[in-house]
Amino acid sequence: MAAEMTDLSPTSVKEHIEEIVNQELELEEGELTDEADFVEVFEADSLSLITVVARVEKEMGVKVPSEELPELTNLRLLHAAVVRHAEGSDA
Repeated sequence: MAAEMTDLSPTSVKEHIEEIVNQELELEEGELTDEADFVEVFEADSLSLITVVARVEKEMGVKVPSEELPELTNLRLLHAAVVRHAEGSDA
């Protein structure tokens, strides 16, 4: 069942995104930081990044426009995009 953004606190939103990233990029607990680049630091490929965003969208009920995907290079930027699109735009 998808967790709607309204059901989650800001901390829970970030923790849920972090959990998805850790699972999809096969990272150990504590390895992921806000600023670590998914591609440069964790050697993620474009398919794994698309999978991360697709899971975030499905599980959190938010749509991130595909044109933004290249900009979502770390946890901080991905979290900001999710919050931004959950709050205001139906894009």
